[in-house]
Formats: sequence, C-alpha cells, structure tokens
Amino acid sequence: MRPVKRTVATAAAAALTGALAALARGVRQPGPLLPGDRLVRAPVATRTLSAWFPTGPDSVWPWLAQMGAGRAGWYGVDLIDNGGKGSADRIVPDLQRIVPGDELAASTFGGPPFVVAQAVENRALVMVLRSGRGRLRTSYAYVLEPQAGGTRLMARLRMGGRPALGAMLAAPLVLAGHEAGQRIQFLRLRRRITAR
Repeated sequence: MRPVKRTVATAAAAALTGALAALARGVRQPGPLLPGDRLVRAPVATRTLSAWFPTGPDSVWPWLAQMGAGRAGWYGVDLIDNGGKGSADRIVPDLQRIVPGDELAASTFGGPPFVVAQAVENRALVMVLRSGRGRLRTSYAYVLEPQAGGTRLMARLRMGGRPALGAMLAAPLVLAGHEAGQRIQFLRLRRRITAR
C-alpha cells in the first residue's frame, strides 16, 4: 500500500472509531467556548479536532481564507469536496478577501453553501450551513491559537435544529466521514504550509 493511501486509510479508521465513541458519549463533546458556538445553541452533535502547525497563524490563515469548492478547494477529499479538481497548492492572492456574508460552496455537486458568519484574520473563520428545509443548522469554526513555536488549529462542527429521523440514523456515517475528511484536511494543509 502506498504511503498516501495508508495515511488516508488510517485517518478513516481513526475517524470511524472517534465517531462511534462520540455516539456512545451522546455525540456531545465538552470543551472551551469557541467562536461560532452560539450560532447553534442546542447542538445534537459537536465534534472538535485540532492539529499543530510549526508556524505562526499568519502562515496558516491565508490557506483558510481561500477555502471553498470552486475556489482553492477544501484540502480534503477533492473528489467529494471539489468535483475531483485538486485543491490549491499555493496561496491565491485573488481569494484572500473573505468577509461575513460570503458564500462558500460546500461541494461542486450543489446543495446549500456555507455562509461566512465571522472572519477575523489570523484568529477565526466561522461558517454556517442550513439544510434546504431549514431543519438542520450547522456551524463550522476554524480557530487559530498561537502557541510557542507554532499554531494550534481547531476545527469545530456543531449540528443543531430538528434533524429528520433519517439524518439521525445516518449520524454515525456523517460523523465518521467528517472526521476522516477533517484529518485528511489537516494533513494536507500541514504539507502545504511546511513546504513553503
């Protein structure tokens, strides 16, 4: 098995294990209050993952600012997230301006976009996604925390509202997919940032 495929398989296995453990805990995850948490007040699921980068927030932020399907991609599973087009491997100056109200396509296959709720350079990018019928509301926050010799990047997913029974039954797969995608995104971001 090639190293990249092994890394993806390992991330997927770890994500499935984490998702099942989260369900056993009631799908809620304790932790500090982060930007965007108040956008989904009574979450039915909360997942927070983090990664450490050996550089300052000002080197990580430009990669976050340009995210979005049809933009620089999401640096995750490009086949799903970006219609098979590879995510950018460089900073794209024309995509660095991001402000509240901007819409970021979740994928190139359609569906509701993420709407930027908060964008504080080198600190936090918070997005909200609502299902077509408004039954499910999701917030997604990327929070940059400076640390000695680097940056801790936290990604928090919060889902709330009144999900349909089918959505609740699919929750383990959704969480497993989310965790696998998030871990892959962190790995690919680290490679891009440290290669500069």
